[in-house]
Amino acid sequence: MNLSSPPGEVRADLLPRDAMRRFHRLRGRRLDRPRRAATLVSLALSAVVHAVTAAVLAAGVLIVVGWGGNVIGWLCGSVPIAIAIWTRPRTVRLPDGAEEVTRAEAPALFEAADRIAGAVGAAPPTAIHLHDRLYRCAHLRPGLRRRPVLLVGLPLLLTLTPRERAGMLGAELARDVSGDPGRGLLVPSALATVGEWRHALTGMRVDGYRDFGDPLVEANSAVKGGRMASQAIGKVTGWILVWPLFLAELALRRLVSAQSQHAVYYADQVAARAVSSRAVVEYVDALVMAESRLTPVMAAARRGETADEIRRAVLSRDAGPGMVAARREKSLAGQAAWQAEPPMALRASLLESAGVEEGSAGLGSGESDRIDAELSRRLARAVRELSRIT
Repeated sequence: MNLSSPPGEVRADLLPRDAMRRFHRLRGRRLDRPRRAATLVSLALSAVVHAVTAAVLAAGVLIVVGWGGNVIGWLCGSVPIAIAIWTRPRTVRLPDGAEEVTRAEAPALFEAADRIAGAVGAAPPTAIHLHDRLYRCAHLRPGLRRRPVLLVGLPLLLTLTPRERAGMLGAELARDVSGDPGRGLLVPSALATVGEWRHALTGMRVDGYRDFGDPLVEANSAVKGGRMASQAIGKVTGWILVWPLFLAELALRRLVSAQSQHAVYYADQVAARAVSSRAVVEYVDALVMAESRLTPVMAAARRGETADEIRRAVLSRDAGPGMVAARREKSLAGQAAWQAEPPMALRASLLESAGVEEGSAGLGSGESDRIDAELSRRLARAVRELSRIT
C-alpha cells in the first residue's frame, strides 16, 4: 500500500507568496530549528501586547480606588477592568468532549507513545486524551502547569494503518522539540488578545434603523440620526485606537507564521529520522484525504458495521498516487496568508525531497492490534457517534 505521490511541482498560483517562497527556500535541505533571534522578537511583541492589557487593568483599578465610593468612579473604572479581563492571557485548553485514558487502560498506546517520544527527543505524554469526533492528533501543553498531553481523535486513529499511526505519533510528538513559538505560553495568548481587542474596538456596525423595526424610534424622531451618528463616531474612534494593536497583530502574525511553518517542517524531518519518511508522509496524506477516508467510514457506521469490520476494510484499501496527488493539489486552494500551519501538501512534498535518514522506531501490526483491542470500547462508541452524523 502506497499513499504518497511522487515528488512533483507545486502550483504557485494556489498559495500565498510567503508560503511558496518559504517552501522553495527550504526544499531539499536538512532543516534546523527556527532562528532564535526571530523567536525573541515574537516574545517581545507578545510581552508588549500583554503589557497593554495590564496597563488597562491598572488604570481601571486606579480609577476605582481614586474615586472611592463615587458611583461614577465605579462605573468608569469597571469598563477598563472588564476589557482587561476579557482580553486577559489564556492558556491552551483541551476541547470539550476529550476523555482521558489511563496508562492501565491503554498500556500499548502509552508504550508506543513513550518509545517514539524518546526517539524524537520529546517529553513523553503524561496523559492521553481521546475524542470521539476529532479527525486530528495533537501534542499539547494545556493549562499553567503545561504538562505534555497527547490528544488523539478516534475517527483518525480508526482510519490509519500501523505505519501511519507511527507517523502520527512521530510527527505530533516532534512538535514538542521543534522550537515553534506558537506552542509557548506568551505568543498564542498574545495573538488571541489582539484579536479580542480588534473585535471589541471595530466590531460595531453602522445600521440604518427602520421605523417599523425599532419600536423606540418614531417616524419623525431625531433619535434615529443621533443613534446612527453615535455608532459612526464609535466606529471611527475604534479604528483610531485599534491601529497600533492592529500593526502589532500584523507583525506578530507574520513573524509567528514564518517560524511556525518552519518549525512544522523541521518536526516532520525529526519524526522521519525516528520512524521513517514514508510513515510521516503517509500520515500527512491521510490528513489531506480526510474527506475521502471519513465518508466510507461514516457510511459503514450507518450500515451497522463494527469497528473491527471497519478496521479490516481500512487495512485492505489501496489509494493510488494519482488520487493522492489530486487531493494534495485540491488542499492548497483557499490557504490563508500568514497562517501558522503550513499546507499539508507542502509538508509531504518537502519531506519527500529532503532525503533525511530513515528511522526504525515504528509501530508493528501486532502492537497496532493491541492498541485496537485496548481501545475497542471507545472505538465502538466513536463509530456510533459517526453513524449519527448526517
